[in-house]
Amino acid sequence: MFTTNTVSANIDALIDNARAKVIAQYESTYGANVEYAKLLNEKWHDFDWFELKHNDTSDEGKSVRGEGDRFRKGIKDWHSNPSTAWKQIRDHARTDKYGKPAVEGVEGEGVEGEGSDDAKHNRNPVRRNIEELTVLFKFNRKQEALSEDLRKAQGYIIQALQALNVDVTMIPD
Repeated sequence: MFTTNTVSANIDALIDNARAKVIAQYESTYGANVEYAKLLNEKWHDFDWFELKHNDTSDEGKSVRGEGDRFRKGIKDWHSNPSTAWKQIRDHARTDKYGKPAVEGVEGEGVEGEGSDDAKHNRNPVRRNIEELTVLFKFNRKQEALSEDLRKAQGYIIQALQALNVDVTMIPD
């Protein structure tokens, strides 16, 4: 005859097993999402495809929109919000290309109406400055020797990043 302790131990074991399956599923999904985003970055390596607006009419915009439509259509039966899933793929691609932002609130920001009509330049001005200054900062940091002028410039780059609330010690290589 089963005791309460035996039933409780059995249900706890079943819960542990079910939890492990769910966690494994999320780990697998995350890995698949990151890999998909990286492949899209390879395909569209010459522009920041993840920054394009949904209504971009350029050839690049049409190509990205077509991929996004196929993705959303493919997951709509089991995902409650396919557009959110597509945004997550774009965020993974952005992180793959530029790393995680060193300042909170920058990732995913976008300001409507800013930039030119060319959607490749629709980044928020703060984001663009941080991204481009970070590229210079990383490049200079990797150099074995910098001229006096470049060391001085690196100091100004650090000051500019700090003015944008970036902790330069948190910028990965």
